[in-house]
Amino acid sequence: MRDRRDQLIDTTLSLCIRCGYEATTIEQIAAAAEQTPHDFACYFATKDAAVMAVVDELLQSTATALRHVDAAESPEQALLIATTEVLIAIIDGHGVITCDRMLAMAEVVTAQPNLRRQASSARKRILTRALADLMGVTADNRRVRQAVTKWSAVASSAYLDRYRMAVNYDPRQDDQLEDRATANLAATFAEVMG
Repeated sequence: MRDRRDQLIDTTLSLCIRCGYEATTIEQIAAAAEQTPHDFACYFATKDAAVMAVVDELLQSTATALRHVDAAESPEQALLIATTEVLIAIIDGHGVITCDRMLAMAEVVTAQPNLRRQASSARKRILTRALADLMGVTADNRRVRQAVTKWSAVASSAYLDRYRMAVNYDPRQDDQLEDRATANLAATFAEVMG
């Protein structure tokens, strides 16, 4: 079951990159994955849901990583530490998803305003609860909400920064990807946080 779901996710991402998000249909995704549209519907209500499944996996992994961060860290720093841990694990090949899937998801999400909004909303929903737990406060705590809102800006900016790279840049061929990604995340953090 997980293999079919993963195949549908990867096919969705691949077709959205190759054919364009708007032009890609569920019927095309199902056919390319050698499944039926009904099979697709058993896993995902929409192609947005297939893409957002990757975002949710990343965010759930970050929420889990937050449990191991020292509660004395500032909320924003805690989010940076947890996200960096998840990012490094993915790039090193032992993360919650593959590096290729993460890069494909980032490419699709950053190109679509609707998906960027959904990703921001998911960040706020998932990370607010995890950060509140770390801090020992309720999820409606003003400091938690501010930190997650700031973090959403950091994460969005870090993903969008890829567009500043050379046209022929391929992160899959970058043997310095871990260093570049963590440095970009830290620089974006510093820029957004002042």
